[in-house]
Amino acid sequence: MSYCLNSECRKPYNPSGHRFCQSCGAKLLLGDRYRTIKPIGQGGFGKTFLAVDEYKPSRPRCVIKQFFPQNSANAEKAAELFGREAVRLDELGQHPQIPELMAHFQEGEQQYLIQEFIDGQNLEQELVVNGTFTESQIQELLWDLLPVLEFVHERQVIHRDIKPENIIRRNSITLPDGGGEIKGQLVLVDFGASKVITESSLGQTGTMI
Repeated sequence: MSYCLNSECRKPYNPSGHRFCQSCGAKLLLGDRYRTIKPIGQGGFGKTFLAVDEYKPSRPRCVIKQFFPQNSANAEKAAELFGREAVRLDELGQHPQIPELMAHFQEGEQQYLIQEFIDGQNLEQELVVNGTFTESQIQELLWDLLPVLEFVHERQVIHRDIKPENIIRRNSITLPDGGGEIKGQLVLVDFGASKVITESSLGQTGTMI
């Protein structure tokens, strides 16, 4: 299955393998590389899609973020925040609890960010399914988050939007031959509101961060 990224397309779903949308004629391979499978979310600044990287033999899954602000009055600020997320992910480099940035580019009039797909549920979804966390679960959650928070803060970056929706628990992995199970890590996502803190700003009382 392929999904057309043209927001005005009336029939965005297409059969697998097609290079152009059967409904509107738009290209189905973003950047001649990434094939969109289906939409998986939408926020104030854009839409998120599940995709596959067709340049690699294994065709790994990835996430496409398409800049598509809902409020045109704040489009300029939204574009800045969207681009900031790509910059932050690139600056932070690779960490097992931060999605890897794969690409950031513009095609046509749209800005796109491609990042690693995290297979799992966010904590907001877990709360809906399982109800309120116990005290011990919250303690365990905080301990799991400390390494990535330390990593980010050591690089003078603050996330500024930590909430259950932006914390994804990777699905656990069962090792072969009775090797046990690797518990899913917590992954911190959505660095659009993040900010680099300078020494001068930290020294100012009451500074808005």
